[in-house]
Amino acid sequence: MGKSLMLLAILYLIVLSSKAKAQSLDVKTLEISDTKNAELLSKIEHFKSLEKLSIVCLEDLKELPESIGELKKLKELNMDNGNGCSMNAKLPESIGNLSELQILNLAGAQYTGIIGKKTKLPRHPLPQSLSNLKKLETLNLSKNGFSEIPTIVSKIPNLKHLALNFNYFENLPDWLIKSSIVEISLGDNCKITGNNQKQNELSKRFPKIRFDFSNQYDCE
Repeated sequence: MGKSLMLLAILYLIVLSSKAKAQSLDVKTLEISDTKNAELLSKIEHFKSLEKLSIVCLEDLKELPESIGELKKLKELNMDNGNGCSMNAKLPESIGNLSELQILNLAGAQYTGIIGKKTKLPRHPLPQSLSNLKKLETLNLSKNGFSEIPTIVSKIPNLKHLALNFNYFENLPDWLIKSSIVEISLGDNCKITGNNQKQNELSKRFPKIRFDFSNQYDCE
């Protein structure tokens, strides 16, 4: 009788452990950072219920895993690394499988400047599969050293908000006239934010777009 009770107790603990593990993966919001839980990124496909994923300060990360494309419920992918750390991770083509994605924040996540002892990193092209993201409305490419908008951005079908702050833009392409974009942030692109004439020119060329020319660092 004693052995039977012990066996039942062990089975009960196993069931509890399995339920706890399942519940730990059944989360809607997750932040992965270098200081806490970076290893979870290699298991990201198990978090099927995720709606918001933040990846912060993984400066040694070479690329996102292909398995990120399995997060079918993901609505927001946040890789904002513009404050105090920088990343240069390659994005996989599987990102185009995130059919519910509405917000993609890559501020500082495609940085090609100095990270650690390296002085110049390669510019990873954005995935061509971004054109598959029909629900993507907000894209943040701030603080990545861009001087031109990557061509694939023009193929995102329903993009509404584009952030290009803290880059090196001097002008914008004509394809924006026919795009679905209604708002562009160009703060601290000094060739523009320090030039009232250029701002007026852009506003006239693209009358359907609201511009934010914030000049936080007083470009001249």
